[in-house]
Amino acid sequence: MSTEQDAPAEISVARVNELIHRFGENQKAGMRAEKRSAMSSVLFDLPRRSPLGWRCLHDSQDPFLRELAARMPPEELGRRMRTPGCRPYALQPFILVCSYLGHRQQRMLELGLRMGDPFPEEKPEELTFLMDFWARLQGAYRSDDALLPGEAGWSLPILDDGQVEELAGLVRPPGDEDEAAVRRMAATLELYGFMLHGEQRDGIFGHGPYPRADGSILFCREFNDLRNEYLPWAATAVRNPFDNVVVAYLARDVEVICDMFGTMRVEPHEFADRLEGLVVLTRERGELRALEPGEITEVQRCAAEAQEELYMKAVEWDDTYKIAYGAPLFANHLKPFFDLAEMPGREDAARRLMDACEETARLHAAEMLGVEMPVIWKHFAEGEDDLYWPLVA
Repeated sequence: MSTEQDAPAEISVARVNELIHRFGENQKAGMRAEKRSAMSSVLFDLPRRSPLGWRCLHDSQDPFLRELAARMPPEELGRRMRTPGCRPYALQPFILVCSYLGHRQQRMLELGLRMGDPFPEEKPEELTFLMDFWARLQGAYRSDDALLPGEAGWSLPILDDGQVEELAGLVRPPGDEDEAAVRRMAATLELYGFMLHGEQRDGIFGHGPYPRADGSILFCREFNDLRNEYLPWAATAVRNPFDNVVVAYLARDVEVICDMFGTMRVEPHEFADRLEGLVVLTRERGELRALEPGEITEVQRCAAEAQEELYMKAVEWDDTYKIAYGAPLFANHLKPFFDLAEMPGREDAARRLMDACEETARLHAAEMLGVEMPVIWKHFAEGEDDLYWPLVA
């Protein structure tokens, strides 16, 4: 599968630090615009869950990523991701890097270091491999020449011209009832995704915009991970009939803003009067298929019932598990790459990954109960330095 073009070049410390800086600047802009560092929940311990999840991937992901890259170069993984209904999507590469850099930065702060100080726990080979893997994947994933939304006017294009025209050919002018049914379905799927992923914004993906020659704009909102069997709490009595749902919109005079987390905002928020076309699709066995009105209603019904069941499970979690669930939550971001690469032994790899992450949680979740607020969040919210400090050779 590998080609000479896809082979990694020697990557310098300067290049590693350039990538760390670019990644951090985009994350800083996105987080501070949404005040993500101040988010809280009555069900989940978000401020401590995420640092635990970062530690899980920081400590465990390197051998799995190397196993993955030996099977398939990151360029090919990026190319395979460029299709509607795919998981992994934009959030998963972000999580792999954010987790590693986030735990690394937390440790630097705990040790009282300043930007530019040597980090005694640094693993230069791991960090170099990760940043090179991410940059090569991102370069193949996006359909422009940028690596990050903030470098391209906060856009996230992944489709080529042929795919855009295929989707544009599938949309139909919506009636009021059609638009309302799709809106209900999308809102319910969003709630389901939030509950399934413990209020992490996973499984909800917006990409585009895709300007067309006639002045219209195509953009997509996707929902994936709808039939998850990997997260320990995911099994519900009612399951969605589809693993992914893609809503493609064709509109005029709207602004589409995407971020590196894979989320999308459309201005104006209410754009029904500017909507020219709409279609709801799913990808089954590699092919896109439009859903019938009855199927759209069934997707919404199943998501509503499953979301309720997930909520009732979560209210029973004790204070430690409200942190410890970060272990499977973050393992769930790396696993989809095994499936996308059709990696031999991927079920065993997924099990080993989960075991490693849950062992980290077993060792560290309870001790985090005594930490009122991890120091990383103040750094994310207020620090004037780079979000992530450079590798010091």
